[in-house]
Amino acid sequence: MKEVLKRMTRPESVMTWVVVAIFVTAAAFFYFIGGEDPAFFDSSGGTVSTLSVAGSTTVLPFAEACAREFNREQKDVIVTVTGGGTDAGINRLAAGLAEIAMASRKVDDAEMEDLGGHLAEHPIARDAVSIVVSRPIREAGIDDLSQDQLRAIYTGEITSWKELGGPDREIIAVSRSPGSGTGEIFSERVATPGVAVYRDSSAEVEKYIAGSDRAIGYLGLNLVCNEGLGVVAYEGVMPSVETVKDGSYPLARTLYMYTWGEPDENEWAFLDFVTGEKGQTIAEELGFVPVST
Repeated sequence: MKEVLKRMTRPESVMTWVVVAIFVTAAAFFYFIGGEDPAFFDSSGGTVSTLSVAGSTTVLPFAEACAREFNREQKDVIVTVTGGGTDAGINRLAAGLAEIAMASRKVDDAEMEDLGGHLAEHPIARDAVSIVVSRPIREAGIDDLSQDQLRAIYTGEITSWKELGGPDREIIAVSRSPGSGTGEIFSERVATPGVAVYRDSSAEVEKYIAGSDRAIGYLGLNLVCNEGLGVVAYEGVMPSVETVKDGSYPLARTLYMYTWGEPDENEWAFLDFVTGEKGQTIAEELGFVPVST
């Protein structure tokens, strides 16, 4: 794991220095007893390493479920998982604050070059960026949108559902905040949103649309089961496990985990679990498409 030193200047109180001293002492202690990986003593007197996974909120429920099962099955490594978005995960990985980054998009060549080519890519599942509307809009007959129509909605050219054959209601277009891998895929393949409503996570997008009577947004395939949502076809194709598998859905994608260079023993252990039979079964149960299919 890369080491990152943060410089503190002009502390506001003596307590700040006390906290820093405790942290540095503890960090040094753990470093010497466990090497470069964070570690602590277990009840038997041995050491247990920790593995931090951070990033995509689309991948988050899958990674959390895998971590729970992985932590239950073995006692050598404790995996912790946090969200924040794809870009946040990659930034934490590059800064040495996480060992594995979750990404709902592929890191492109320019990013890879900026990071010195250090990222190692690990496909973990497949998914679809699904177009969803509030349930009343779907029930009013909006069941299929073309790329041109969706682009017009997100650039503000179409502002009422009436223009698309729906009810006379203003369209509220919801998008992911900057730094989202899902949002970047939407921008690249559909349109760069010019909207007023942004949400930081997939769960927040889901909640907003389900609670509205006029909203539209996009979510991973695993989140479209909410009864308050209506899934619509995109370019005549509905998002589903089958259309992801056969490649017919235009907004299908691969989900990834990234490590800084080749994984170490602990990182490999978790990645092997995620991409192995148990992990891929979890992926399927959560609504993702196993990467091996």
